[in-house]
Amino acid sequence: MDPSKSISHPDREFGRVLDLHKAFFSRVPGGRRASLKFMDLSGLDLAGRCLAEADLSGARFRFADMRAADLRGANMFGADLTGANLTGARLEAADLRGATLRDTVLIKADLTRVDLREGMLVAAASGDLQHSHENKGTVLEGADARGAGFRHARLSDAVLKKADLRNADLRNSILARATLGNADLTGCNLRGADLTSANMTGAILDGAALDNATMVSAVLQKASLMGVVLDDVDLSRTDMRDAVVPRPPQASVSEIIAQHARWVENKGQTGARADLTGTDLAGVDLRGVDLSAAVLKGAVLRGANLTGALLAMADLSLVDGRQVTLAGADLRGIRLEGAILTGANLSEARFGPLPISGHVHWPANLTYARLGTACLAKADLTQANLRWADLSQADMRGADLSGASLCEAVLRGTDLRGVKQEGADFTGCVGLAAAKGVAV
Repeated sequence: MDPSKSISHPDREFGRVLDLHKAFFSRVPGGRRASLKFMDLSGLDLAGRCLAEADLSGARFRFADMRAADLRGANMFGADLTGANLTGARLEAADLRGATLRDTVLIKADLTRVDLREGMLVAAASGDLQHSHENKGTVLEGADARGAGFRHARLSDAVLKKADLRNADLRNSILARATLGNADLTGCNLRGADLTSANMTGAILDGAALDNATMVSAVLQKASLMGVVLDDVDLSRTDMRDAVVPRPPQASVSEIIAQHARWVENKGQTGARADLTGTDLAGVDLRGVDLSAAVLKGAVLRGANLTGALLAMADLSLVDGRQVTLAGADLRGIRLEGAILTGANLSEARFGPLPISGHVHWPANLTYARLGTACLAKADLTQANLRWADLSQADMRGADLSGASLCEAVLRGTDLRGVKQEGADFTGCVGLAAAKGVAV
């Protein structure tokens, strides 16, 4: 096919090509595999269309609408997807070597086992050889891949500078020598990933899961690793210069709490709001302490005792709260996004909404919180936001989930016996059918 040939609009002939390809993929007699290599399909509306297993090598899809398109197993070697919208698209096992995905939207796209390694495609035009586009390697610079699935993807040498990979799933992916400078990997699942010699200078990895990741010769200069569990990661040969990690308290914790108590009592006129961001408070005894509206983002509270503590409206997002005790604590309106609360004791804790001037209610936010094996028995979670939270094996017996949102939460083995669930939203929950005591 002539690489200079283009399609400026989805004409009848092109529509027939797509229809025949859908028949081919569905194994309907008379179907024909689409071969659109080197064609210019920029700006076309391909939303929801089936191009699975099609030959799209070297094709141009610049700023095309490809939302929810089926591209499973497609040959997209050297394709140009600059600015294309692939929200919710299916790209499992697609060949995207040498492709350009600069500023591409890949929100919630499925890129399981996709091949995004370096590659260069050369086309013939007027008897001369020319590159299909100006980039040598696979470029995802500035791509928006929030919540995308890259499990087992091959991303060696890929360029992901300034990419938005928040809450993306990169489990067991290969990112050796990848460039991730200033990328946002907040809440990203990198368990078992190969990051050998990857350059993550200035990257944000807050709340990321790095269990058993390979970090040999990786560069994490000035990277932020708040709320990251590094227990099972060998960092002995990793460049961590100026990386932001939890640190010991820079002042007396008791004095900070005393100043905060005065700040609360005098409505901010005296004293000082407690800011314990990124502070290592592992194992401390803070029973009954008043830290309402305090900031503890990214703090380490592993094994700490905060029984009966007052933490209404406090910011505990990204905290490492493994085995923390918050039994009976006042957690109304609290922020716990991305918090690690595995094995925590939250029995009878109050997460209900807090009435705030100018707002009807201020609900507790536990989105993406990791609550596996935690005890939430008899906890008040009225109207709490638990979207995407992991509640695997959690004990929630007798908890109040009235009006709570558990959309796409993980409930594998969760004990929900005696739970109040009037008005609760369980849409898309994982493992709901096998949860104990569920009545939805």
